Amino acid sequence: MTTLIHDDDIYSGYNDYPSLFSTKDLDQDELYQDAIKASYAKRPIITPKKPGTAMRLGTSSGFHRNGTGMIGRPGTGPRPMTAVRGAGYTSSSRQPFDPLNMNSSSRGPAPPLETGKEDTPEEKIKIAEQRIMELIENSVQAICENNFRVALERAREASSRERALIRLQEQAGLSDSHNVDLTFAVLFNLASQYANNEMYTEALATYQAITRNRMFSNSARLKVNMGNIHVKMGQLPQAIKMYRMALDQAPTAQKDLRIKIMHNIGMLFVQMGRLEEAANSFEWVMRERAEFKAGLHAVLCHFALSHRDKMKRGFLELLEVQLNIDQEDKYNINTEDVVANILNEVIKNDELSKLEKEMKQEAEKTILTAAKLIAPVIEDTLTAGFAWCVDMIKSSAYSPLAADLEINKAMVFLHNRETQLAIDTLKVFENRETSANSAASTMLSFIYFLQGEYDQAEKCAETARQADSYNAAAYVNLSACGIKKGELERAREYLLCALDSDASHVQALYNLGLVYKKLHAYEEAVECFWKLRNIIRYDPQTLYQLGHLYQLINDTDQAAEWYNQLLGIIPSDPGVLQKLGEMYDTLGDKQQAYQYYSDSYRYYPANFEVIDWLGSYFISMQVAEKALIYFERAVELAPDQPRWRLLAAACLRRTGQFHKALTEYQDIHKKFPENIECLKFLVRLCSDLGLKEAQLYAAELKKAEKTKELKERQGSGRPGTTSSRRSNSGTSSRAGSGLSIRSEHQTSPTSGRNDQQGLYNGGPVRANRLAMLESPLEFTPEANTHINTNYSDPVGPLPSRPMTSAGKKDEDFGDEELGDDLLPEIGRRVKPRWWYRQNELFTRLFKSRLFFSRMMSEDKR
Repeated sequence: MTTLIHDDDIYSGYNDYPSLFSTKDLDQDELYQDAIKASYAKRPIITPKKPGTAMRLGTSSGFHRNGTGMIGRPGTGPRPMTAVRGAGYTSSSRQPFDPLNMNSSSRGPAPPLETGKEDTPEEKIKIAEQRIMELIENSVQAICENNFRVALERAREASSRERALIRLQEQAGLSDSHNVDLTFAVLFNLASQYANNEMYTEALATYQAITRNRMFSNSARLKVNMGNIHVKMGQLPQAIKMYRMALDQAPTAQKDLRIKIMHNIGMLFVQMGRLEEAANSFEWVMRERAEFKAGLHAVLCHFALSHRDKMKRGFLELLEVQLNIDQEDKYNINTEDVVANILNEVIKNDELSKLEKEMKQEAEKTILTAAKLIAPVIEDTLTAGFAWCVDMIKSSAYSPLAADLEINKAMVFLHNRETQLAIDTLKVFENRETSANSAASTMLSFIYFLQGEYDQAEKCAETARQADSYNAAAYVNLSACGIKKGELERAREYLLCALDSDASHVQALYNLGLVYKKLHAYEEAVECFWKLRNIIRYDPQTLYQLGHLYQLINDTDQAAEWYNQLLGIIPSDPGVLQKLGEMYDTLGDKQQAYQYYSDSYRYYPANFEVIDWLGSYFISMQVAEKALIYFERAVELAPDQPRWRLLAAACLRRTGQFHKALTEYQDIHKKFPENIECLKFLVRLCSDLGLKEAQLYAAELKKAEKTKELKERQGSGRPGTTSSRRSNSGTSSRAGSGLSIRSEHQTSPTSGRNDQQGLYNGGPVRANRLAMLESPLEFTPEANTHINTNYSDPVGPLPSRPMTSAGKKDEDFGDEELGDDLLPEIGRRVKPRWWYRQNELFTRLFKSRLFFSRMMSEDKR
């Protein structure tokens, strides 16, 4: 094999010419030498620069050569010109062969697309139209987001750009190519946005500009919009004019539009009081296409005009309206086909089924409303009118509504307080096996419950429950009967069953909360009323129950919050104000309690508990004059109760008006001669004033006590014993404005009284502030021994007097108690008159002896 010899010289082989063209021959060739001299000999010799970073040595194209031969080769002449030049070879790696320019690295950036010529009028017009459409779309989007101001701004900008577009087209001579639809869209959107922003004058002007332009087709329909704007402005005649113009210009093919316009005209006639023309408009609608809304409005107009025959005719036309929906037959379940059953269950709750249910409910509601409206007036009697309506409904396609109408008839009887007729009407359903039987039995149970016949009410409620086990109202009635009988657990079970049938039943939730409250399960009661509040947000009874429950569990902050929310709804409720006053009184905040009690008294000045608290408050503040005002008010409200008179007289004594107090006590004694407390006060007051009537009143006091003791013995059934006798005031104490425990309900002027005098006899009366002041005297009768003339002031102890000699003298004298041996003793026999005179002399002598002994002690000092 031939050995391959590698030569690293990149210029090797360039001089290997054939013998014909050898270099030696060229040197001797004259023609060649002459050509060289002629081409390069006269050119100046350029000294080459040193190769820099941009040039590379060792390549054929590293640097330029001049006319000389091989530069850098000393001793050689200029290199002759040859046909072979440097081909651009470099020492770097060569690029791959890519004739189709498929290599992305070798390609530069793509040339930009050729843009259209925007300076032409056609292109400018096209761009302007696109911008206008964008503004219209932005305006519509803003109105969908309820941003009326932005929508109007976009509409105005679109209108100004559209006018600029028209001027541009006129300047370019392209008026014939104007887009009429774009102009209509711009003006219509602008008018709509004016109307949405309540700029009715501008909206009407824009609509007029559209309707007057003959280039716009179907612009007559905008008369309806103009009529709507006139209605909003209250210009009803102008609105009717616009509606009629729209009706005249609407084509016959647009039947729905014509019906709606005529219905609007009829409604405007009703607002204007022109009922005859309104009835004619609705009848025209019913002739064109019968519908429930127009039929009901026609019946209402005839009812207002008292046209019996037209009412009947309108009701019959209403019954002839076709519902045009399939009944429940298509939802019947076939036990054999499982797939069809699943499909039926799915389509029962789809959107179309919901729409059908709404249409059916609207139709039933409309027919029943019209029947209840005209039944009392179309015949001479209410029964005859309902009978005619029931017969007409039974003969129509809405026959199931006849039972509902009969139940409504019973409701009308109840409203007219004809209870027996209502019961007779409802008893007709007893033998019917329909859903109406359950509703009728529920109504009967309610009526019997109101009449107090709880056994009959429970029986009817049980019948309703058996007829329909998902009737929540029947369970509620059963629970109400159980509550009345004291069976709270059974009532709770019934209410839970009612909530299982209907979780949002308001009456069931409220009654369940009350049952839990009676069972002292306050947390469960609060949960029930919280659920009820989520259903009905601002129900006053629910808010009150929540506040009272929090008050019972001693959460005063929450209770005050709920009571204040209730006052935000009913600011003049005296009961809530009283509750707040009680709560702050319990907390010891007397000032805040007084504020709420005074507000309660201002709205309802006949509440004795409030009067009692306010009087006690002023007594504790040592202002008996103001307390007297409230007690006198109580005397006016309850003149037959001596208690308030006694308190008023005590206030008179407290203010130093002893003679007025004596007159008041005497008046009380004349009206209530057996009142023991009044006699005690008379005895003490007459003794203090030194009047002769003291002994007379003392004798009457003893008689009254003896009479009461005999009555108590006879009432106890065990004569001769004293254990049955109770003190009239032993359990009553006067503690100023101390704490009070009040009942949930307000008291009446006669509530909590057990005897004729209105005194607290130790029986089971309510422990409230009124009962604490019930018996002002601390008196314990004993069997025929003596009379205790000591008493406790019903309005509290007197204020301490200054320590002066005169005051000390009166105070010491007033504190002396009369001896038992000096007071008259009333036995079983009547003492002679001289015995009383002798005792009176002894009494005066005893007082004089005390007086002289005190004077002697003063002199000794």
